[in-house]
Amino acid sequence: MTLHEEQKRVQKAVNSSLTHLREDPWLAQRVLANAKGEEPVKRKISLALVLTVVLGIAAMGTAYALFSSQVAEFFGKHWNKELGNWLESGKVAQIGETVDLGGVAFTLDEVIYKDRGIYGVGTARAKDAKDVLLPMDLADGWGIEEAEPIGEALSLLRQADKAGGRLLTIDCWPRKIGVDGGSMVNTGYAGTYNVRNEDGSLTFSFETGGYALEDGTIYRLALSVDVDEWTAEGKVQDDPVKPQTWTVEFEPVVITETPTAESVKEIPAEDMQLTGYELVVPEAYQKSGTLPLYRAEEYDFTKIVKPEWFNQSGIAEKQSDNYMTFNDHAVLSLSPESVWYAEYTDELFDYNWREREGDNPDIAPSLSPRQALSMGIASIASGVYGGLADYAEGVQLEREQLTEITLEEAKHTAETLFDKLGLKGFELAWALDMSVERIHTLGEAYNHFWFEGEGYSNSPKQDYAAATVKDEGYYLVYTPLGVTHVADGRQQLELFVSSRGITSASFRCAYNRGEEAGTPDKLISPEEAVSRLYQEIAHARDSMEIASVERVALTYVPIRADNKQDGMVFAPVWQVLYKEAGMEYASSAEFSAINGDSES
Repeated sequence: MTLHEEQKRVQKAVNSSLTHLREDPWLAQRVLANAKGEEPVKRKISLALVLTVVLGIAAMGTAYALFSSQVAEFFGKHWNKELGNWLESGKVAQIGETVDLGGVAFTLDEVIYKDRGIYGVGTARAKDAKDVLLPMDLADGWGIEEAEPIGEALSLLRQADKAGGRLLTIDCWPRKIGVDGGSMVNTGYAGTYNVRNEDGSLTFSFETGGYALEDGTIYRLALSVDVDEWTAEGKVQDDPVKPQTWTVEFEPVVITETPTAESVKEIPAEDMQLTGYELVVPEAYQKSGTLPLYRAEEYDFTKIVKPEWFNQSGIAEKQSDNYMTFNDHAVLSLSPESVWYAEYTDELFDYNWREREGDNPDIAPSLSPRQALSMGIASIASGVYGGLADYAEGVQLEREQLTEITLEEAKHTAETLFDKLGLKGFELAWALDMSVERIHTLGEAYNHFWFEGEGYSNSPKQDYAAATVKDEGYYLVYTPLGVTHVADGRQQLELFVSSRGITSASFRCAYNRGEEAGTPDKLISPEEAVSRLYQEIAHARDSMEIASVERVALTYVPIRADNKQDGMVFAPVWQVLYKEAGMEYASSAEFSAINGDSES
């Protein structure tokens, strides 16, 4: 699936624009940033793509909840049995509240709270028996205006057509959270998934967690619900049903029929790797042993961005206020918390070409705009940053001056834009020079990976050997405190700058840094953060074993303020990068540098 095709599918199907500059951003994206202010931008991603490794904090002596939990059963079935068992020791609340929207009745059946995570299941039913509900897996697999429905999707489409009803998809995802009367703030992680039942209803589920949540008594959850109508050609563009915010309040409890403590595997101190890892801390911490807190202010790109800041060729087509194509074929897509910009050509390509050459020779052509070479170059650099394949190993910044642009000039272009956007608290974390020679060399390896190696792409193969000095530039990554590979990239700015200016950008910023809000006397040590990791691995919802700790870095993330009415603050957090036994790639966990609490 190409980046353009993926962006177009996300934009048209679910009005999403939180997209990475990677070959398949839909599969790579594991974070669901949440919309703010007005009705939220909608997103749908299967649990298998969204649910991240969550480290549980299970207190000794907590009793198992002995009940027939719909949440535990659903997550155990559709994620894994171990997760279902883990959820059974959480706090449960039976909800039963219903809201109607667009001819569909949404009923939230049950939620479980456990270890800074809320897990919920509910039922969606069409109120008109003629209408048919389409589950998200079928919808996601049915390319909008780019493929024909097959199998079960085709059967449901015919069922709705025969009955004279509508084919509908639904959405229900967590938008904001309040705890014990505190202010409602954006959720951290969020994922949604729904499946079709034999009676035609859908069981929907969601998971949310992070520093916006904390142990409390009464929780308020603002859910965004939506209904979309589909036709044989794809979802209608004129969407008559607008998202609705549905707020529920609940007090989850543990049912303690049997006082059985959770089994905890204690890890001896001598088995913990407390040294031998890379330590990344700012100079201010080295001098004082602490860092200040800052107010975290909700940020909205849609109210600030001016298209001409990215492209001055003029707007050729405006599909919506937040999605537009320029006269030179570049595309700009906005949501409150994200920006995505990339260049295309006026040529078309058939993105079904590779499938046709494979096991589906009869698939109809589907034409989409061809990616510009600049987009391919940015994708290569982004792949290096993400450690995409062997070709990325050992590649690093070598030249601070290219033929027509220097690193300082690229930084100035980027930071001038940040000033216009009013973005604060970001520092350069990583940079890569893409010279003509590097574009040629890495481009050949990149093509080999995607078209001959272990990768798979149906995008047109770029001719990177055709790159000239005009295509040279720098790929820049900005993060809080300049820490590379921040846990989930939710506060991260990535862009490619050539002598022509910014040719691609992927910005994520849910909160902007505000005024200083006090300074802790001291922060916990990196060794204590590593110790917390080992302790919590023993309580994790998924069995795992740490093979090595690779890096411990101090960065900022938004967390709920001590005073629940004060919303969120940027606070120092230790990010621990580690490898699990038997795993090639590193994982990360975060622990508050103030008190050692984990994010989830």
